[in-house]
Amino acid sequence: MNLKLVFAAAAFFVCAPAIGERKAPPPEPTTRPKWIDVRREGERKFKSVLVDPDSAQISYSSGFQWGYLKPPLTARTYGWIACGSANAKNTMGGYAGARPFFILVDANGGVQADFADEYVSTCDQGKPVPLQPELETSPSTVIPSSKADELGKLADLKSKGVLTQAEFDAEKAKLLARP
Repeated sequence: MNLKLVFAAAAFFVCAPAIGERKAPPPEPTTRPKWIDVRREGERKFKSVLVDPDSAQISYSSGFQWGYLKPPLTARTYGWIACGSANAKNTMGGYAGARPFFILVDANGGVQADFADEYVSTCDQGKPVPLQPELETSPSTVIPSSKADELGKLADLKSKGVLTQAEFDAEKAKLLARP
């Protein structure tokens, strides 16, 4: 029995790649995405999981840089990554505390964004880069929301039980009365 275990362990170490071995990162692309579009899409994605997205206070700690994102148990994804923190109200109406987030534009131009609680990334290396001008402006001046977006948010709050039908109807009437 012990001999089988020794052979299995030996086969694993011979066949498995060296521990800590990593592929070289792909080269940085010569063209850069439009940061304002990436910011809009990224913030939309991570705000979609917040109870009160309008209350989000967003702060960027690092501008976009060529780097990586490493989700648990999967390979690194390389792309343009920016990091920051967001604080928003919870269901009780109080601020929940700042949580780190990332926005990543992968090599195919796809935008990923999430809270960074379970990820390892270039942001964790302690080398922040200067913010692009598009990240320095306040979100309210960069990302206007339409009446349809606002109605969608109200409907979402109603479906989560945060708003009653009467509260929903009152807020909807105020929204539709705005110019």
